[in-house]
This record gives sequence, C-alpha cells and structure tokens, in this order.
Amino acid sequence: MSQQLKKAKAKAGRRGNNEGSIFQRASDGLWCGTATTGYKPDGKLIRKTVYGKTRQAVAQKITVLTADVFKHGYRTPTVNSSANFQILLTEWFNLFIAPRLASGTVENRRNLMKNHIVPAFGEMEVKDVDVKRLQGFFNVKANTLVIDTVHKMKQLLNNFFIYAVDEDVVSKNPMSKVKLRHNTGSDKKGKALRPEIRGTILAHVVSNPILKPIVITFILTGLRPQELIALRWANVCLDSKVLYVREAVNRVVEFNMDGSVKSRSAKIGKTKTPKSVRSFEMPDNLVSALIGWKQYCDANNINSEFVFPNTKTGAMRTYSGLRSLLERFKSSHGLKSEGISLYTFRHTYATMLIENELNDRLIADLMGHVKTSTLHDNYNTVFKHVRLKAANTLDNIYANLIKTPI
Repeated sequence: MSQQLKKAKAKAGRRGNNEGSIFQRASDGLWCGTATTGYKPDGKLIRKTVYGKTRQAVAQKITVLTADVFKHGYRTPTVNSSANFQILLTEWFNLFIAPRLASGTVENRRNLMKNHIVPAFGEMEVKDVDVKRLQGFFNVKANTLVIDTVHKMKQLLNNFFIYAVDEDVVSKNPMSKVKLRHNTGSDKKGKALRPEIRGTILAHVVSNPILKPIVITFILTGLRPQELIALRWANVCLDSKVLYVREAVNRVVEFNMDGSVKSRSAKIGKTKTPKSVRSFEMPDNLVSALIGWKQYCDANNINSEFVFPNTKTGAMRTYSGLRSLLERFKSSHGLKSEGISLYTFRHTYATMLIENELNDRLIADLMGHVKTSTLHDNYNTVFKHVRLKAANTLDNIYANLIKTPI
C-alpha cells in the first residue's frame, strides 16, 4: 500500500455509530457525509449528502438524519402532483434564500425569476418541468444572455429543485442533467481595452482634470467602481506610496410586503468578499496623478474625506454619476462603439499584468479574487496567448541548444 493511501485511510479513520459514510474531498478539503434516509418506489435507496468544514460537523448532521430515521422510519416519497411552479418557487425563495442574501442580490435574483424563469415555467406544475424542457430553456438563454446570468439562473433552479426533492414535490432533481458551456469570460461585459487604443484613451483623458486621476487609478490598481467611489484619503498614503482598500459602496434595496422594490440607496459597507480587503504598492505614475488631483481639489475648494467626491458638493460620488462622467467622455471623443464601461479598466489592469507574465496568484490577490481559478475563467483567452508565447520561447531556447556543440 502506498504511503499516500495509508495517510488517507488514517485521516479518514473509523466511523462512529450512526455516522453513515464520512469522507474528506481531496479537491477542496471539505468533509462530506452520506446516510440512507429512505427508499424510492422502485426500491432504490434515497441517500442524503451533507457537508461541513470539519468531520465533527458532518457527523452531527448525519446523527440528525439517522435519528429522524429511527424515530419515523424510512421515508417513501409521494410526489405532490398539484404543486404550482411559480407558487412554490416564490415561497422557497422568500423563506429560505432572500433572508441570507444582500438586498441588491435579492433584487437581481427576483428579476431573473420574473423576467426569465416564471414566463417559461410559471403556469406549469413542478413535476412537469423535466430535464428536456430545462435543457431547451438554457440552450436558448445561453445564446441570448451574458453567460454569467445564465449560470446564476442554473444555480438558482438547481437549489430550488433540491428543495423540491426534499419536500417530496418531485422524486429527483432534473437540473442535475442540464449542461451549459463553460464560461471562458469571452462574452463578459466590461472586457479589456484593445492594446492599440489604450494609449489613445489615456491621451484623451489627460485633458480632463476630473476624469484623469480616476482613470489612472482604475487602470493602475484594478479597483472595482464600488471600491473607488468609497476610497477615502485616510486610506491613501502618498508618502509611503501605499493604497488600502477597506470599504465599498453597496446597493441597499428595501422591499414591500409583496416583494416589489420600495426604495434604493447606496451605503458604504464591506467589500465584495473578505479577500477584497487588500493593499497596493502604488506606481509612481499613480502617486503623481493623486498628488496633482489633491492640488486641483485644494485650488477649487473641493473639500471631502473621499478621494473622488462629487466636485460640487464634496459628498460621496454616486455610481450613476461616475458612469455619466464616463459616458460624456466617450461621446466627446467618438468612443461609443468601443463598449467601454467602468469595469473595462479593471479588466484592462488584469489583462496587462497577465500579458507581462506576472504570477497568477499575485494577480488574483491584487484583484481581490478568492480563487486563482476565477482569474483563469475570466481571462482564459489572455492566458492562452501567454501560454502560446511560452511555447514559442521554449522552441527558441531548444533551437539554440541543439546548435551548441556538445
């Protein structure tokens, strides 16, 4: 027996009473457990899988499952054929999903249900929404929507059908067989500036005293727009040339009792993920731009704790105000067809670092990504170009080696 296998067996250890089957996934270290909770009408086992960060956490969940079996016996699902899709979907989302999400995300998911999912399946019974109908639905959506939106709908429906199975509304999850193309990031909004126009954009920006420091900060830090808006002078150390990202502007949505939007507002709060709290060693060009901007603010009596405030009031600049500033710039320089958005500069920042072959883990950290895989998914085409360049470099090295006398 290999040493690796011995270590794996030792790590798993023996199962305790009523623990079912517990193991640790090699891919991410997450502990998983399965237990038999019943039988299907055809005699096949119904097995429930639970997850946890520790073996003990999974063992406790398994104990709860087996205790329920001991108390009530094995269950045999009876499909509730009268369950209306829209009613059950809305009930599930409001009770179990909405309370766990940020209000802006709740609004986004409700819009996905209202505009796409309910029109397709709302009038049907849940049991009639089978894998063929779902696959056809996603085939169409994958060709008409941004693929990230399609993946969000897939995740939403998958979780809904897991709930429907647990509630004995359906006997199995039809989403388990629905397939989507892998997201390579090629159709994501906010793609990077084309190399041939990057210099042109910066040349135009120089003549705009307000937009110039904003674009330079974007393109030399890769900040998200929400992070840039919330950036305060207290988090910019010009002497030590360090910039700290501590906060971001979050969209806060209030809902009426029927789930409709009551009001929207912006509030400074936590960054997108804990990993997004980060710091940068600022390039000299960025330091110079911020010093120039500070001097401009002093000369024009723009007093604010924010680095890029509303220049008339000194209050925090709004997302829509920042976007309007960019739109006016695009119109005045004939750049409407370039598809430039506020996120374009963030994508350009990452693309330039990848093109110059910086370590991908370092780039992911600078971007505030939790996983390096996120970077590879979003910039797959750029990485492919770099890998091709590496292959060509190796060919050149090898060619020089075989010319060298041995």
